[in-house]
Amino acid sequence: MSPDHTPRPPIRVRVPRPAEEPAPPLDAEQPASQPGPEQAAGAEAAPGQPASAEAGPEALGPRTSSPAQRAAVVLAFVALTSVAVLVWFLLKGQGGPALVVEGGRAQAGLQPLLAISGPGVEPYPEFARPLGAAFGRDGRLYVCDTDHDRVVYFTAEGEYLGEFGGQGIAKPLPGGEMTWDPGELNTPVGIDVDDRGDVYVADFQNDSISVFSADGDFLRRFPEPSAIVGKGGSGLYGRGIAVTDVAVRGDLVYATDAYQVVVFKRDGTFVRQFGKPGRGPEDLDRPNGIAVAADGTIYVSDTNNNRVVAFTPAGKQLWSAGRPISELTREVDNPFNLPRGLDVMDDGSILVADALDMSLVHLAPNGKVIARFGVRGDEPGQLSFPNDVSVSGDLVLVADRENDRVQVMRLVGR
Repeated sequence: MSPDHTPRPPIRVRVPRPAEEPAPPLDAEQPASQPGPEQAAGAEAAPGQPASAEAGPEALGPRTSSPAQRAAVVLAFVALTSVAVLVWFLLKGQGGPALVVEGGRAQAGLQPLLAISGPGVEPYPEFARPLGAAFGRDGRLYVCDTDHDRVVYFTAEGEYLGEFGGQGIAKPLPGGEMTWDPGELNTPVGIDVDDRGDVYVADFQNDSISVFSADGDFLRRFPEPSAIVGKGGSGLYGRGIAVTDVAVRGDLVYATDAYQVVVFKRDGTFVRQFGKPGRGPEDLDRPNGIAVAADGTIYVSDTNNNRVVAFTPAGKQLWSAGRPISELTREVDNPFNLPRGLDVMDDGSILVADALDMSLVHLAPNGKVIARFGVRGDEPGQLSFPNDVSVSGDLVLVADRENDRVQVMRLVGR
């Protein structure tokens, strides 16, 4: 899937921000006094029928035309058809309008700015369960369109720029076929962008991280899916890493797999790893989010242990927020239901996507809960199983998984 870098104007729907009453639904019926397109068309006489009871074909007189006039009509038709075909070929595969809703009313601490449901072009105009999202340079928005095995990217205003990826299987199951070509993906689930604009994608079922330029040119992948990583990883056949998220800070790349954190240099050289399966203080169980602060503190969403854990750069636990919940335990004060993606804000605090609580949880740098934002729903500013979050200044980008969209929002009432 070759990248296309030409911005395409988005299809925009503006949602008003009412002072008191909520905006009417977008599909509200037109007033009866204003006929719709079907009514207006129905008011016209059908081709070949009298315009009225008084004006039949005889009243209009005979219709005649010269050979020159008929030839001119034919030539005009051919010319218009040729132009239409030429335009179609020029535009085919060259990007198109994104599906964007702008604005909306603030609710539950979230002010919606943009909701993007897809690039608006074939073969997949709409997203299908996007699991990862990240801000890039110049405010670009990168989205892991997971079920379509691709990354789609937009301008800060929501204009579609291009996409890259496409399904390629690097590690087939027994009896399967290896189909991977450089740049292809198989279930991309996490994403981050470094200070040069390069894009790092957690390629889950290919057990590796793929790296692309800002415009989608494939650069490299690591680790090799068939290689043993350090003391071992959770990839298929014990090779590679079943990477669930990725974060870049400085010259290092941090990744989570099924039970550990693995650290590489940006060129893919292995550096270290820490973590093991379990529920202990430094154990991990299906972590699905990782972020790194400026001082090197590593924050991990230890998803199945229902907690967020802070580690030193060497992998020693600093604190833990949340705790595992068994089926026999009912705890109403636990801050998380299912923490997933997370990011570090400019003030050092942490914002966490809680998928089952349909919210964003704001933590202080020491792990104390500051606030909770969001409510379940499909309106702009509402969430349905949010899976990832990225922060840039006062803007928040959320992978709103079950609404098949990403949203750009601001936190209000902080």
